[in-house]
Amino acid sequence: MKLFYLLTLCIFTVNIYALQTLKIGVLAFGTVNWELQAMQNNKLPLKYGIKIEIKKLASKNAVSIALQARTVDVIVSDFIWVSRQRASGADFTYYPYSKATGGLYIRPELKINSILDLKNHKIGISGGPVSKTWLIMRAYSKLKYNKDFKDIIKPVFASPPILNRKVLDSSIKGAINFWHFNAKLRSKGMIEILSMKTMLNEFGIKYDIPLIGWVFREKFALKNKELINSFLQASYETKKILNTKPDEWNKIRHLMKAKDKNTFEALIDGYKAGIPKKFSKNEKEAAKKIFNILAKVGGSKLVGKSKTLENGTFWDFNPNIIW
Repeated sequence: MKLFYLLTLCIFTVNIYALQTLKIGVLAFGTVNWELQAMQNNKLPLKYGIKIEIKKLASKNAVSIALQARTVDVIVSDFIWVSRQRASGADFTYYPYSKATGGLYIRPELKINSILDLKNHKIGISGGPVSKTWLIMRAYSKLKYNKDFKDIIKPVFASPPILNRKVLDSSIKGAINFWHFNAKLRSKGMIEILSMKTMLNEFGIKYDIPLIGWVFREKFALKNKELINSFLQASYETKKILNTKPDEWNKIRHLMKAKDKNTFEALIDGYKAGIPKKFSKNEKEAAKKIFNILAKVGGSKLVGKSKTLENGTFWDFNPNIIW
């Protein structure tokens, strides 16, 4: 009997070490860590016959450089960046990770009917002058009011944590921030007055588009198709678990830096709202329209040599998940 258990243990150990490893580059304190930890908690990499090795990096630039330098195989970025890189000769490709996006949140005491009422108010913007949410908001403002939003308000560019602090202490009247920082503002009583969905609807785009996704080299993926697709399958199963099993969130709460119940619940709601449950022809066509909007406002500083969304930007995969 002891010999049987030893043989079983040896076979199991050999199988673990025989698994292909996927190196994933992430921001050290980014929200992607939540999903990856939940994936590991549920032993999904092993279920799908892979190993994941997580490399935590200090900045967004460090993450993209790691992929370009081939020190990691997969990162999370947006499809605009992927198209730009492909136009310059790289072969990166993209598969949806999240449709969670920023929006415009303001202090509750402001009484406004439209963004025009924010004239001369200081509004914070995260992500710099080529932030996708900021650019879409500028395009929306031009379309709806024939005025560039940057000429209506007094833009204040700063890091996400600083912007949140400035909103809460009334140094600025509102902010366009990343989704999880917006969730924290919402938990403190701030009000969303303009969402990405509302802005895109103004352009006739009716589909929720995941702006960020898993990004990897196409040649690598074609050579290691089972590895990549197994990881994407594990990612989607993790999303379903987090969407349906509340107790799973308690296991990763330490990563979320939620200091109170309201913040914790707001972050959970924000993550769930961002889950992309499909990425069909309709979503891909809508993504092309978004690219054109952003290219018009952001120009070459944003899209580089891309004139349109480059062929091959999207990786072809259909996860076997029933929602």
